[in-house]
Amino acid sequence: MAVLCILYGLWLVMDTPAYVESMIVGGVILLLYALAYIRSIPRVFDFALGVDQDQQLSTVKRTSIIGARELLRLVFLLALGRGIFMLGGFLWSLYLNGYTETVFEIQHIWADHLFAGRIISIANKGYAVETVEAAGRYFNLLYPPLYSLIVRLISPVYLSSLRAGFFVSNLNAILSGVVLYLLVLHDSDRRSAVRALWYYSILPPSFLLTCTIPASTFLLLSLMSIYFARRKRFVLSSLLGAMAALTERVGIVLVIPLLLEFFNSMTKEYRFLKEVTWRFYLKKGMIGATLLLVPLGFVTYLAINRAVGGSFFAYVECLEELYSSQFALFYRVCGVQTERLIDAYRTFDRAHALGLYLPSLLVAVGSLALILVKGKELRASYLAFFMVYYAVILSQTGVMDGPRQLFCCFPIIIALMRFTKNRLLNLLMSLLCIAGSVFYLGMYVAGWPVV
Repeated sequence: MAVLCILYGLWLVMDTPAYVESMIVGGVILLLYALAYIRSIPRVFDFALGVDQDQQLSTVKRTSIIGARELLRLVFLLALGRGIFMLGGFLWSLYLNGYTETVFEIQHIWADHLFAGRIISIANKGYAVETVEAAGRYFNLLYPPLYSLIVRLISPVYLSSLRAGFFVSNLNAILSGVVLYLLVLHDSDRRSAVRALWYYSILPPSFLLTCTIPASTFLLLSLMSIYFARRKRFVLSSLLGAMAALTERVGIVLVIPLLLEFFNSMTKEYRFLKEVTWRFYLKKGMIGATLLLVPLGFVTYLAINRAVGGSFFAYVECLEELYSSQFALFYRVCGVQTERLIDAYRTFDRAHALGLYLPSLLVAVGSLALILVKGKELRASYLAFFMVYYAVILSQTGVMDGPRQLFCCFPIIIALMRFTKNRLLNLLMSLLCIAGSVFYLGMYVAGWPVV
């Protein structure tokens, strides 16, 4: 923390922001992160050593089994939620453009996402595709391959990569909700699980899971990885984590909660053993070694960069060229976002101000504040996952998809579920999220830079 504070001071002195507001926002972000970090470290160490005990109610153990009827009901409601987003997109298009397309024809808007073109291009043509404007630059390297490979595998069935991508995204969005429900139910009661699913469905970035991008696939794989780790199936959990790292670069962060869950399980088992033999260490060592699959997934993506672009970090060069993005610490990234918000406001650029920079700052500050307030009620492995995930996501000055990426960080949804136990607070937060979803969807349909 001392190093972070010193770096913050050096930022103010050596690269002074253009606006005082940028310094203030950066300072607030650093303060919130520091407080959350200080609170999390003792819990994480206790958890890894098996000191932090699971606080499960006996009723939870009796009701954590989900039946086929309940599962079908969940799938139906989640599919209905996706349908409401699609209907909302049609109504916004009707309001903005008049009647130009039917409710079925308008579905192409989900393939109009800023990143969708390159992601579908990977499915159709692979990575070795140059653009006319930038010969020798392989901008498709910005995106890991797994989602595009899945789309490519099933596209012959749909005769179109766009339709296949639309199907994969919506199916995985539905399955993500089911796994989130199971994960919360594993630790809590059904009322809490339903409330978590409710906020998963109404938070403003939720509709972006319908777009032909890897967001829903990554969320599903990360949730499944954590869920199976909670069930102590670490080999399967590691494999799913590796797949998540092949879907989004930030998937490598999953190694943190998996390691904590593994050490927590191992130390508790160790304490109950009357005699510790070499077989115990051998078995645990072999299981623990499978956790290396998660970073191996990211290394595979780097190898693709090396094979196609000539450098393990060719995607970084693409980020810098396309979005003028550079590596920076999270508080400085928020400071840059504040500068761009002020510049967009002064130049009357409402699209970027309201569709890009303001949501990014609101989510960056709001998620930290939420974790600071409710982090003590989160499982220590989830808390550690958020702390590292947050710093990794906000590590590029040109980050554009912060709200969507942080939405895919499931501890935020669980913390929001914990925060809204009070009925009045739950009602107010629900109304705020629904209103935010309506306007955020409208910005996307209007063609604003909502990513």
